[in-house]
Amino acid sequence: MSIERSRSIVELMPIPAHIESDLKEQAKLKATHYSTRIEGNTLDLEQVARVVKQKKDDLRIPVEEEVRNYWEALSFLTQEKNKNTPITEDFIKKLHSIIVKHGSGRKSSKSNYRGPMPPGVLFAVFDNQTRQPDYIPPEYSDVPALMKSFVKWIQSENEMPVPIKAAIVTYQLLTIHPFEDGNGRTARALASYVLSTTNYDVKGFHSIEEYYVEDLQGYYKHLQMGLPALYYDGRENPKNLAPWIEYFLRTMALAYEKVANLSIQFATSTTDQRILSLEPKEKTLLRYLIESNRPVKPKEIAELFQVKPITITKWANTWLERNIIEGASGNQRITSYRIGKNYKDLTLNDLGYKED
Repeated sequence: MSIERSRSIVELMPIPAHIESDLKEQAKLKATHYSTRIEGNTLDLEQVARVVKQKKDDLRIPVEEEVRNYWEALSFLTQEKNKNTPITEDFIKKLHSIIVKHGSGRKSSKSNYRGPMPPGVLFAVFDNQTRQPDYIPPEYSDVPALMKSFVKWIQSENEMPVPIKAAIVTYQLLTIHPFEDGNGRTARALASYVLSTTNYDVKGFHSIEEYYVEDLQGYYKHLQMGLPALYYDGRENPKNLAPWIEYFLRTMALAYEKVANLSIQFATSTTDQRILSLEPKEKTLLRYLIESNRPVKPKEIAELFQVKPITITKWANTWLERNIIEGASGNQRITSYRIGKNYKDLTLNDLGYKED
């Protein structure tokens, strides 16, 4: 009921188009950052924002490649949603191929399911600390039949509440573990597609993954549900999925409640909508630019926030993209900044500061 309430609020609240666009962009960045963070990616949110804006042919190290791939996978899902593309085995293989793409060359059209392991090698999900198997998936030879049955269920199940269906989709793909790697990211992306194609994505403003990152131990605990490590010892037909489904729904409800509160704030506040979209440090930056009343150098901004100039260069990419600031000098390399075109008319009073 909390999820339904949040959906209704988001649908009813009128939000300016430029604010909607910004909220979707930020949610997509967060989904990319947190879904890859679950798998151990070390980039922070600001670094992710920089990477996804780079040209596609730029050389990237693995952690950069991973986040860029997931960003492109989310873009792919948006395109397929607009085409009403149904979920099939080929659809899942295509999604996975984007998520695990390596190198700058032409990407494969679709992935293959995992094959046999070398003699004496166990295919399993291992605990990072103990190196003991947490989960031993089904034999590779069983994967095609399991995936065929899984997709058939997705296509035929139309009576179950959509959030519960999305929870089961996540669990079942992770349980089958059809690919050698990238199963977690693919499962979370596929669940988001199930939600978005049935109007359960609150306009794309949410990022459920950030709640998983804040509770990784709980996330894995509820996926495991105390079941034996071996698939054939009870995971192939679990008697009770309630622990995972309840955890999925509670997390989803929290994420959607946050979106609903933001929607109310943006729709009912008399404050300039542009200001409501600003992070605290962005308001501080604009205050500094207004008070300086001149172009400022990256070094000055670094001193303001007490960070290194290279950090300001990273932050500036996002600020430039959102037209909070713009280059004031330098052709090939910006050497100073001024207030961007979207915020040039703001005053200190608008930002909530008293003018002298």
